[in-house]
Amino acid sequence: MSAGTQGGNQSDRPASEPGGSVWGYYLVAGLAAVMGLVFLNNFRQALVAQKTWTPAAGRVTESKVVRYHSRRSTSYCTYISYSYAAGGAVYGAGPLEINKSKYYFSEDSAEEDLQDNFPPGKSLGVYYNPSNPYESSLGLPGAMGLIAPVLFFLFSAGLISLALRLRGE
Repeated sequence: MSAGTQGGNQSDRPASEPGGSVWGYYLVAGLAAVMGLVFLNNFRQALVAQKTWTPAAGRVTESKVVRYHSRRSTSYCTYISYSYAAGGAVYGAGPLEINKSKYYFSEDSAEEDLQDNFPPGKSLGVYYNPSNPYESSLGLPGAMGLIAPVLFFLFSAGLISLALRLRGE
């Protein structure tokens, strides 16, 4: 009787068999968790700005749609630039991507959304860092909120659970 020939070793199974390699699930789950952390950090920064920075009146100076092409698809992102007064001086910021969680299927729909919500000249609330007035934020309205990080974390947990089940079969 030779050692190592008895009992099945799960790592010897091909990926196509139950219990085979599930590293891909772990990789995607890890990437989803990292994305969740990025969105959570963006939310945290916006919340800190809104609570600790100085509020100021701002005005949209420009709104634009940028088209991104890939081999398989085209996507549209919306950007605004804005100005605000702080300490007797006028500062500008942008372009800042707005509505990151919205997906636009045409340039017209993105442009229409921008014109409805952020037309040039529209007033908006801005928060600026009192120790560095060049640093500004739109606060929570400019952030995706907590929904995106929670969805990424749930997706990640689901993939890990699935990988553990597949590995145990």
